[in-house]
Amino acid sequence: MVNVGQTVRLLQPAPPDCGAAPGDTLGGRFRLGSVVGHGGQAVVFAAEDLSRAGAAVAVKVARRDLGPEARAEAAAVLRWEGGLFRRLRHSALPRLYRLESSTASTWLARDLVPGAALLALVRLAPQDQRRVLAWAVQLCDLLTYLHTREVPIVVGDLKPANLVLRPDGVVALIDLGAAHTLPRRPPRKPRPRHGTPGYAPPEQLGSWGHDERADIFALAVTCYELLTGLDPATAPLQFDFERLNHAAPRLAPALRRALDLDPDRRCPTAAALRSGLSAPTSAPPLRLGAGVALNTRRDLDEVVRHAPHLIEPAVSNGGLERWLATHPDATMGTLRYALRVALRDAPPRRPPLDTLLAAMAPAEGSPLLHFDPPRLELGEVPLKRWRIWGRAQPLVLRNLALAPLRWELSSPACSDAEVRVLVAGKPERQAAGVIAPGEKLRLEVVAMAAAGPQAGDLQLRCGRHGWAIPWAATGRAGVPIGARHVARLEDLDLTRPDLVPALEQLMLQGGLVRWLRATGQRPLAAEVDAAMDRSPDELARRLLIGRILNTLAPASFPTLRLRGLDLATARPLNSGEASYAHIELDNLGAYACPLIWRSHTPWAQVVASPAALGPHATGQIVVYLHPPHTLHGPHAVALELMAGALPLALILPVQISPEGFWQRVRRIFGA
Repeated sequence: MVNVGQTVRLLQPAPPDCGAAPGDTLGGRFRLGSVVGHGGQAVVFAAEDLSRAGAAVAVKVARRDLGPEARAEAAAVLRWEGGLFRRLRHSALPRLYRLESSTASTWLARDLVPGAALLALVRLAPQDQRRVLAWAVQLCDLLTYLHTREVPIVVGDLKPANLVLRPDGVVALIDLGAAHTLPRRPPRKPRPRHGTPGYAPPEQLGSWGHDERADIFALAVTCYELLTGLDPATAPLQFDFERLNHAAPRLAPALRRALDLDPDRRCPTAAALRSGLSAPTSAPPLRLGAGVALNTRRDLDEVVRHAPHLIEPAVSNGGLERWLATHPDATMGTLRYALRVALRDAPPRRPPLDTLLAAMAPAEGSPLLHFDPPRLELGEVPLKRWRIWGRAQPLVLRNLALAPLRWELSSPACSDAEVRVLVAGKPERQAAGVIAPGEKLRLEVVAMAAAGPQAGDLQLRCGRHGWAIPWAATGRAGVPIGARHVARLEDLDLTRPDLVPALEQLMLQGGLVRWLRATGQRPLAAEVDAAMDRSPDELARRLLIGRILNTLAPASFPTLRLRGLDLATARPLNSGEASYAHIELDNLGAYACPLIWRSHTPWAQVVASPAALGPHATGQIVVYLHPPHTLHGPHAVALELMAGALPLALILPVQISPEGFWQRVRRIFGA
């Protein structure tokens, strides 16, 4: 999650007009004193809180000498800042007392923090590295607090002018006007992002979008200025590291990393910077279910490997991301941003564990991603011009590394063949995913080709590592039916128990029509094509397949018609009461058809049906329905009919009315 906006310098050369002046009383409570500061959008007054015996407060008033758009923006920024102060509770942040906004003016009243701004101290002389370390530790803790809110807060303009050293030694942040939040879903119209050249990182100055790492950079610049006495605004993004090394040899290495112009190489979190400044702290454990707690990356790896269900809630609710931000290990902070990107890019309904694995996978990949078989033998595949895919062949990927691995599998273009990977049942030219350590992933590869032997390679990549997986196939007239490649309708093995489901699958893929047409069965192809235009249900598809197979074995595969299915369940059933549904079955063929019924619904049974249906005969089917008194609402009655060798599934949708008062009375008293 990153935010974009224009970077402007907040400081202005002269006090502007805000519609208020010393001596005024705002809100009947706050009497203004002298001006203590001003910026591009507001003026700050020292004031007295008359309701608290004249306690000192600071009143910040939006400027009114701006153009209409800038004036509206200044008021919005002040309202935003007041809202942040209202919901934040930290010893280094001032307390908010009042926020007022109207068409005439917008202002807020907060604590007037006593002490000296760090900018005034550095103007006197560079500061000792021990003092700067103490201040930096406090600011790291403050940033960790802000960055780990449920919706993280980025200060956006951290600099010595906005930091006050109180008499008790606490460094307070007095300005959140440039702060912004990082929600999971960024707003359609992001609010302006302010910063100060010299302290803001390049991604903020260039409006490329910035996140918490902008605050890490600004804090490092602040420490650099305090240690060296050099004003970073005179040469933004340019640092005298030799002078920094001389002024603070203990702090310089960590600060140099925090000053990296590339946010991906920069110190990732305030907790990691604190640790790098020789002031490490331990992160509180992340407590999961079943008494499991995470303290280190090793703990996280073990949970992902052996109890992944425990970590998924923390991924979904943001708890893991916040914990990573508090960890002193910089690699954990880096993982936080990788997890954020993975969550942002995750497709809908992607399992949380897969998202975490994608974040944990090293970008450079690993050579320890193995595949089997080393050569794909796709066998006989349908002709390319038929647009029918061949039998799926397995390709197993195995992760032998200790970390999750991302993989990408692609099929380069080939004029004589098309090879695809099945993704959610659909053939795709490219597929990608992530595999947990020690896990296997089974992929399925399908193909179609021009006539004759064909060969090529699939391309497998894992980061910067890549492999070519050779494949071979032979294009031949025919289609895959079960485990066989069948050239003609007459070559079907009618004894196979999976024959009808295999033909149904081919029908749903659109291949059955093309196969029948290509093999000269044009009347059947036209019949199937017309039926598929009506989006038939499973029963209608099975009856249509029976019609096709009847041309080969009329004694085994009848041509049937069912009537009365809609009327059988047109009336609602009463919960706890018995009723009957009547269905008519017509045998349109010239051979007798044995019938075997089976119910998959405990409270529904076929109680009357002929054992066999003669040629051109009609049979009456009676279904006994007795839903329990606990059932109500819509339900489905599942029946199975084996008509000769043709399996049929009948689903009767029924509506069950709740049990009435007198029904309950009769049931209770056994009437």
